[in-house]
Amino acid sequence: MSGSIQTSADDKRITVDDLKQKTIQVRDLAEAETRAVTRTVLERDMTKVVAVGVVAVVAALSLAYYLGARSARDGLRDLA
Repeated sequence: MSGSIQTSADDKRITVDDLKQKTIQVRDLAEAETRAVTRTVLERDMTKVVAVGVVAVVAALSLAYYLGARSARDGLRDLA
């Protein structure tokens, strides 16, 4: 009976190879999570950049339209 206890204890031993495998698994998981988080942050930042760009273009077009309309009004007033 003590033989079966000894075999059971041998099965639970952790070897250096087991530790190396676990370390590799943890490293791979950490790298994958880091890539996923980085990708998410970059996508959010890209969305913000695009939104700011759209707002800037709309503001520039609005200003150009306003100044053009004002200039045209002044020109018509000078003709009259």
